[in-house]
Amino acid sequence: MSDFQPIDRSSLYEGVYARLALALTEGALKPDDKLRIRTLSDQFGVSVTPVRDAILRLVEAHALEWRGPKDIRVPRMTARQLDEVRLIRLRLEGLAARLAAQNIDRPGLLALAGVVADNERARSAGNIAAAVRLNREFHFSICEAAGLPVLRGMIQSLWLRMGPLIASVYELGGEAMIRHHYDILRAIEEGDGDAADTAIQADINDAVKFFELAGILGNGP
Repeated sequence: MSDFQPIDRSSLYEGVYARLALALTEGALKPDDKLRIRTLSDQFGVSVTPVRDAILRLVEAHALEWRGPKDIRVPRMTARQLDEVRLIRLRLEGLAARLAAQNIDRPGLLALAGVVADNERARSAGNIAAAVRLNREFHFSICEAAGLPVLRGMIQSLWLRMGPLIASVYELGGEAMIRHHYDILRAIEEGDGDAADTAIQADINDAVKFFELAGILGNGP
């Protein structure tokens, strides 16, 4: 489980939630990792109440599973659940990529290209943790460029569930985990919304086979 640092006490609940959500979306927490409320409250330097409330919010979002006060864990997504999330991501992230191609400015484009380059360097160097973080930054940068906060929030909520899975297979996926990012970047550079939509859907679909190969999906409907 990820180690957490103390947080600013001015907004305890939101601070705890933000840290846990980031750990999920960036893959610092992986399927079957267990969280303990008392341990987290000690790490964050807060009482158990904001930790419990943040965890319950993530349980409601299906990003964590509550089996009991001492058994809270990152769930294994079933094949059916994964397919549902995949279908939704295809539409939402495809729309984000399409809008990003229309709306991104020059600084945003340069920043996005920099993320792709940094991601490739991290992956090639075997720094999987950094590569996973940069993969998430690439997708979220596209959401920002799309310019629709509600859309961004919906995609981020899906990544609470996808982050742990992606981190678990990123090394197994190798070059395939970044291959389509170049196509997405090129389409956005050219202002081609159709191509950007198609490329990001290919990126999402190609990752699914690695979840199956890694054997990290849970049983059940």
